This record gives sequence, C-alpha cells and structure tokens, in this order.
Amino acid sequence: MALSVSTCTPLCFQTQARLNVKMMRSNCGPQGVKTLVESVGIPRIITAPQLSLQTGNWVKLICGASFEDVVDVRNLSLVYTLAGVDCIDCAADASVVGAVNEGIEAARRIVPLRRLWVMISVNDDEDLHFRKAEFDPEDCPLDCSRPCVLVCPANAILLSTGKSSELHHDGSSLQEKWRGGVITERCYGCGRCFPVCPYDKIRVTTYVRDAKTTAELLVRNDVDAIEIHTNGR
Repeated sequence: MALSVSTCTPLCFQTQARLNVKMMRSNCGPQGVKTLVESVGIPRIITAPQLSLQTGNWVKLICGASFEDVVDVRNLSLVYTLAGVDCIDCAADASVVGAVNEGIEAARRIVPLRRLWVMISVNDDEDLHFRKAEFDPEDCPLDCSRPCVLVCPANAILLSTGKSSELHHDGSSLQEKWRGGVITERCYGCGRCFPVCPYDKIRVTTYVRDAKTTAELLVRNDVDAIEIHTNGR
C-alpha cells in the first residue's frame, strides 16, 4: 500500500500519525475512535475533492489494486478519511468497495466531513498491480528458514508445521509438512517474496479485472472514479 500526496498539500499528517498510533495501541471500537479523535483534534474539512484537484492539493490513499482484506481496507478508509484525503483508491471488488464506504461513513459519523471520492482500479492486460503470489507449502522443505514470511510487508504469508497422513505401499504414515501459504486477500503482488525463496517455489499469478463486474460497480452511487491500467490497446 502507498499514499500518493502532492508536495504542496496543507494537510497535517502529524495529526494523522498520532491518531494511527493511538488507535493501534488501544484497539478501540467506534466510540473509542471518536474519543481519540476529540482528544487529538481533527479539523473539519469542507474542501471538495474537485477543488483540491484544481488547486494541486489533491491527496489519494492507495489501498492497492489487489489488496482485498476488507477489515484492513475499512480501517484504513476510516483513518485516512479523518486525516483529510480526497480520494480512496481500491480494488474493483464489491466487498472491498463496500468496506471503503463503511470506513468513510464511520469517519463521517465521528466528524462532520465532506464526502470524498471512491476510485476503483482496473486493468486490460498484464500489470504488476494485478498479480498475486502463490505456492504449495507442502512442497517446501522443512529446513527452510521461511524468508518469504519475513520480507512480506502485508503479513500475507503464514507457515506452520503439521502432520499429514500419507498412504504408502506398506501402509499409512504421518509426515510433518508445512501448512498455510499465501493469504490471497492480503497479497497485493509486491514481488518481494519471489527472489528470496531459496528453492524457487513461489509463482506469480496475474489476472485481468472482469469487465462486467467493473460495469456493475460503476453504476453504483458510491463509486466516483476509475483508474485504468492499460497498455493502450
């Protein structure tokens, strides 16, 4: 995930950082968030996204075209709406779009804010933003140090050992193997895990967003913009 900001943005991201830290420490619900916001102090933002775009102060939160963890997406949307972003860019998936809007509305119930844009990202060909890592954990040697787990910034790889029953010609036996693998909805295809695998077991899968699904999202009243990753075909 990344945050794309203009160098001349007047928003106070120190306020957003303080709010982030306090929310993580407290693990609080909506009422707790409201209390924290009141203690930190969040200014009411009334500038429309269109005006921010015209004046060069437009700020977009990029959740990731392939990041589909709806809980994290909702929480990010809540925090960054309070921080004053003009737009939230997310995966073109109905559940993800719903999570973004839940976060926005939760923030607006805490502080009276203007409605920001929701943008979906789509592609028409292979693109680095539209890919996932995958591997079969049972193919991984037990002595592997699991560097993929350490380098994943999204905590999208989970590996633990377990017993597996296998049938051999001389009867059934239990074998210890790795369990888990890539948590698909958390993987956003950053690619950090590909080169560090000592056994070259990790594969990349690419995909193109379904045009019909995208069209259905665009007719909703809670999607305002679209970002198209294209090779110009």
